[in-house]
Amino acid sequence: MNNTMQRIASASLATAALTAAVVPATALAASASTAPKASALQQAADRLVKDGQPGVIALSRRGDKVTHVTAGYANTATHQKMTPDLRFRIASVSKTFTAAIVLQLVAEHKLSLDDTVARRLPGVLTRNGNDGRKITVRQLLAQTSGLNEYVQDPRIWQNPGRVWKPRELVDIAQEKAPLSKPGAKWNYANTNYVLAGMIVEKVTGHPFGVELQRRIVKPLKLRHTFLPVADTGFHGSYVHGYFGQYGDVSTMISPSSGWASGGIVSTVDDVARFQRALVTGKLLPARVQKAMMTTRPVTDDWVKENYGLGLARIKTSCGFAWGHDGGWPGYRTWSYTSPDGKRQAVITYNQSDPGLEAKPAFRADITKAIDAALCR
Repeated sequence: MNNTMQRIASASLATAALTAAVVPATALAASASTAPKASALQQAADRLVKDGQPGVIALSRRGDKVTHVTAGYANTATHQKMTPDLRFRIASVSKTFTAAIVLQLVAEHKLSLDDTVARRLPGVLTRNGNDGRKITVRQLLAQTSGLNEYVQDPRIWQNPGRVWKPRELVDIAQEKAPLSKPGAKWNYANTNYVLAGMIVEKVTGHPFGVELQRRIVKPLKLRHTFLPVADTGFHGSYVHGYFGQYGDVSTMISPSSGWASGGIVSTVDDVARFQRALVTGKLLPARVQKAMMTTRPVTDDWVKENYGLGLARIKTSCGFAWGHDGGWPGYRTWSYTSPDGKRQAVITYNQSDPGLEAKPAFRADITKAIDAALCR
């Protein structure tokens, strides 16, 4: 089990590198807002299954028209087909939810982006040169804190069902010295968003999951979105996630190891509804929205994008789009929304296979699927 979980961890990290920017890098003029051809999107989803993915769900929006296509299986053992209503682990797409909650608190003057971690969480970051007095909330959300990642640590995967406390995850990360001075460099680390979730709890006095429900889920009527902690289940029909020869790992790993950074369960429709409301300014006032969408150019492995506060701007064949990607053992998701909310794409599939995702042909097919959902 130990080696299995470590390899799953490696796969998750590898898949996380395939970010939103796998779409074409050259922005072209947006085409007319007509309903996408379901056949093109269906062909793109079918191609991903032919490449080796068990199943695919794709959502596409053109104005008020929403199209869903599916391909392959949600459960290979029972031959349950993929359907658009199934729940799955959205992984790091959770970061955008967390950032939105933090920024709502900023809008309410309960928190400042320039507050330090030490002010809100005194005594939490004090080891091996990790200094909470020098790291701001803004730097956490922007992935510029310099903090290390905890995900690669073998202890996370030696007991996959263990329920982790957020402080324990942060303590693993600060066993190492910082990677850089706060604000100096961009370095993607789940640690940043675990700390952001802890700050939400400290400021509000409520569990993070309660604030997620109160501020995002209930107002937007996201009926299939929740943040489990101890429970590895899905509370309804779900997509089974696979990891190569190890098979179905969908309920093996405690979501507490992702928590506010990557633990949310949702559906393609709920993700699209949330992202559309956020991008079009329905969740945040203008001044805070501007802070969220103030970006810096970054390179995540080979991928270039512009990262803001839990939201990335990428170029597509029909213009700019905002979103985030996510990778969890057995699950991979891309979600994008045009600035006016009239175009959306949410694509998810259910196998972690770093070997497959390293193949140029597979990346090209992902690009085609994104383009078919968002632009064609």
